[in-house]
Amino acid sequence: MDIRQEEGSAAGRTFVVSQLECVRDEAHARDADCAFRVSWVINPHMRVGPVDMTAAYEEHRVLREAMRREGATLIELPFVHGAFDSVFAKDNALLVERGGRRRALLASYLHGERGQEQRMRAVALEAQGFELHGPPSVHFEGGDVAMLPEGQGLLLGHGQRSDVRTATELERFLEVPVTPLELTDPALYHLDVALTVLEDGTALVYPEAFTRESFLRLERAPGIRRIVPIPRDEALRFSLNMVECGRSVLIPCRAPVTEQAVRDAGKQPVHVPLEQFHLGGGSAACLVAAVHRLERPVPSALARG
Repeated sequence: MDIRQEEGSAAGRTFVVSQLECVRDEAHARDADCAFRVSWVINPHMRVGPVDMTAAYEEHRVLREAMRREGATLIELPFVHGAFDSVFAKDNALLVERGGRRRALLASYLHGERGQEQRMRAVALEAQGFELHGPPSVHFEGGDVAMLPEGQGLLLGHGQRSDVRTATELERFLEVPVTPLELTDPALYHLDVALTVLEDGTALVYPEAFTRESFLRLERAPGIRRIVPIPRDEALRFSLNMVECGRSVLIPCRAPVTEQAVRDAGKQPVHVPLEQFHLGGGSAACLVAAVHRLERPVPSALARG
């Protein structure tokens, strides 16, 4: 199994990423299931068919290079044969590190097409030193979580892919409060395509993706300093599916409102086109899973408000 770790600055963040195709070796026969493509439709953005792998590799390379320039450490996991969505590494698990221990809460997918990748992803994560937990007894996907600044809590999107009852298991796993937010727009099916929270507590969000009650709950979530509304057309182009890395925020499309909000937060927006991955319904944040460093437990406040 070809699993590599790419080292960045010790001061940077750590992310898990996936390879885009199976390892080329004599023991593995090459076939059509060996590389990323779109073979099913489980979200409104997906278009069945092959992708331009030359372009996909270049887009993926540019994303990774931009992250490494900002000091990120990238842990690379193998592509799962026939599980084309395994390139979207964030969805597989919630990853945390506390006191030198790395732990992974595995996803429990709504769609069977995604479930097939989990066994091999669990093996790969364990090989990288992650202690495995879960999956939860109800549906939970890694794209439905957003960590709050300084590990003060977690936002959980539910109503499309993840079950609100996962909040209880997440609180036990993390020992931090979980704020559930109900998603209402099928095109914004994961939390990370409807919202992002920057390290300074700025939340960039398409408000109509949430129920009114959930939006009010977001306003009261620990660590949220201000909320900046982002238009739906930019959210649909995956502008909110961004990656904050050092001084930069990597944005996968041209999105003037989103870019200005990033500048106003004191960060530099960097355009990293990811059109080939948009064909599969994912973008920058979907492709990388942050390993969240948690320092201390915080008293639980599940479903406050």
